[in-house]
Amino acid sequence: MGEVIDILKEIKEKLEEIDEKIENFMGTFDLSDEELEIIDKDLEAYEKGELELIDIKTAKRLLNV
Repeated sequence: MGEVIDILKEIKEKLEEIDEKIENFMGTFDLSDEELEIIDKDLEAYEKGELELIDIKTAKRLLNV
């Protein structure tokens, strides 16, 4: 019986982790109008070839990640 309880606790923990990840992902859609406008401008600049791109290695260095 104790083994079943342990498995259920593990399942509950995993479900909570999944729920948190989904909540964090969905939070990316709660952007202000100003933020959405900036993204739209960046997309337009990218499509026109006017957006300066950097590689992942440089981005990590700039963000100190």
